[in-house]
Amino acid sequence: MSQTADSEGADDLLDVLAHLELPVISSRQDPDGMADLVIQLDGEERPLFIEVKRSPSPAGIRQLVTRHCDEPAHHVLVADRLSSMDKEILEQSGWGYLDRRGHIRLWLDRVRVDTRIDPLVEVPRRSPLDTGTGQSVAVCLLAATGPMTVRGIAKETGVAVSSASTALAELRAEALVKESSTEPAGTELFWALAGRWSVRERTVALIEAPHPGDASRTSQLGLGFDDVDVTPGWALRGDLAAGVWGAPLPLQGDAPPDFYVPDDRTLRIAKQLYGEAQANGSRGATITVASVRYAVTHRYDAAGRGLSNDEWPVVHPVIAALDLTRSGARGQEILEDFHPPEGFRRVW
Repeated sequence: MSQTADSEGADDLLDVLAHLELPVISSRQDPDGMADLVIQLDGEERPLFIEVKRSPSPAGIRQLVTRHCDEPAHHVLVADRLSSMDKEILEQSGWGYLDRRGHIRLWLDRVRVDTRIDPLVEVPRRSPLDTGTGQSVAVCLLAATGPMTVRGIAKETGVAVSSASTALAELRAEALVKESSTEPAGTELFWALAGRWSVRERTVALIEAPHPGDASRTSQLGLGFDDVDVTPGWALRGDLAAGVWGAPLPLQGDAPPDFYVPDDRTLRIAKQLYGEAQANGSRGATITVASVRYAVTHRYDAAGRGLSNDEWPVVHPVIAALDLTRSGARGQEILEDFHPPEGFRRVW
């Protein structure tokens, strides 16, 4: 069994297969050591050989599937928890997976199943990262360049001190933050948050992009060009923001910008002033209310820093990196070579 094989995972997979109604007449561990599992299909002379792998860190799944891409055996990844992004990478690579929380997907020659099953592990209670407060605290800790106090976290995120303290304690309990510290535990906090990161559905595509010099209209929008570092306002997000911070992205010069805005009122006014593009029509920009306020309160003057000629303030590199994870396998591949400038930590 290879170094990345999972003997417990092979046993779990055998147990699950025994309870599924599949055209399998036998399945067993391979006594010859040629594979982790051998599956014999009804009516087939040749068995299927399966390599069962344990889950590396989320950042290592792409490397794992790449390393084993030329092997003739089928591959199945077994893990206590797989995010939707992890599953997308595995599916695109032709791998199966067993998420012990209750999901199996096998896509073999004659065994194709994608279904919920009874959990094999205790499903944990709701994570603090499922709440807006928990996500805000997590972003703050990921973006920090040194130790923080609970009051400092509350001030940076705009949440109550008691709420920040509770979220921090819960993140420590999940081993995402180091004990008696505000330091993230490796890259786990980033990837746990990435699995829950989303842009609100109320994204509006504008026919025309706002222009900062158009005071007759932009005065109502709170763009926040005065004292960018401390003033909330619009923030460039998505691929363009990641590119500003150094992510290796093939960007077109005329690509329309995407923005986070502070609130629903701003979104509504911008839609009235600049029009909403139709689904198949050209657009000038997209705007969406930030899921965490940190995205619009911690902005950076990219032009002033010599990073870009663009006049728009840009989100923090951590926010830009989280946005990239929404692109699935593509985003994770870009993140592998995304190193923010000096003065910012790489936490993925």
